[in-house]
Amino acid sequence: MIREFNYIPLQKVLYGENAVSKINSLLSSMNISKVLVMTSPSVTKTSAFNGLLNSMGVDFSLFGQVTQHSPLAEIEHATEQLRNHACDGIISVGGGSVIDSAKVVRYYHNIDLPQIAIPTTLSAAEFSHIAGYSIGGEKNGIRDKKITPGTVILDPDMTLETPDRLWRSTGIRSLDHAIESLIHQNLLPLSRDAALKAIKMLSSNLHEHDVASRLECQIAAWYSYWQVYDSPMGISHTLGRILGARYDIPHGITSCITLPTVLKHYSEFYPSEMSEIASAISGKPVRDEDPANASFLVGNLIDSLGLRETLNKYSVGMDQLDRIIASLNNPEEWHKELVKELIEAR
Repeated sequence: MIREFNYIPLQKVLYGENAVSKINSLLSSMNISKVLVMTSPSVTKTSAFNGLLNSMGVDFSLFGQVTQHSPLAEIEHATEQLRNHACDGIISVGGGSVIDSAKVVRYYHNIDLPQIAIPTTLSAAEFSHIAGYSIGGEKNGIRDKKITPGTVILDPDMTLETPDRLWRSTGIRSLDHAIESLIHQNLLPLSRDAALKAIKMLSSNLHEHDVASRLECQIAAWYSYWQVYDSPMGISHTLGRILGARYDIPHGITSCITLPTVLKHYSEFYPSEMSEIASAISGKPVRDEDPANASFLVGNLIDSLGLRETLNKYSVGMDQLDRIIASLNNPEEWHKELVKELIEAR
């Protein structure tokens, strides 16, 4: 059997406390003279972000209007600002919507433009060749190795002002990455180990508030996407993209809604992988874990973080069932039952 591993063009990851202190020397080494800084309205209000702006040492133009699900109209405005100010690099500071928006700007303007990604959540968009954006409440996407940010800075100090609900729910999103990568048989053993390590690290550290635990979560998010190019995500992610943009549900919360129920079905199709996942969370030997326990343990983790939610809260009723199923590419027979369960959950 011939297998394939695809590298994505990530060049450098700086990680650790106060890692953003290297931003000035980093920009200098990349010969960036004027940078477009892309972020969200909430991040612009944080002291960590304003400290970053003051330490860059180069001219910059600030685009601070990126909102949830990366609406294309905002991306077009950011692209126009980049052109008008002749910026030769982008720094994206924020969550997945901010980082993806910067990728899309580069894709449509100049894909070779350098991007430095500084995440403030655990979405792991900075480690991916995929960028999502929305038009009229429908999610669209780009897949191209060259849109992967070349440089990533993982600094836990930049996350201290991130609201707990956002931090923890995007941590469940990364848990979702790790879990759904494991159901694909083409992963290298190293990548499977990274995914299982990510599950252990996230389940052990998401409850904590200290800087060391936050860095552990950031590294876990990185591990969750270790072989992202070769491991397309499963139905939990697919539904998350559809539900998030259409019903205005945050990305992380979509995983909190879908993942436990999806895992219940996965236990029938991927029993050995579900036992591994349960073992990674419980610490028990794999042989002692029932596949069905993966759903139970992930559900308990979500409950303990105060993140258990249902589609009912977002006014998604049974009248939306056929519309959701119609949005799936090549839906399987059990997908309709899955979506029905998610809608009926209270």
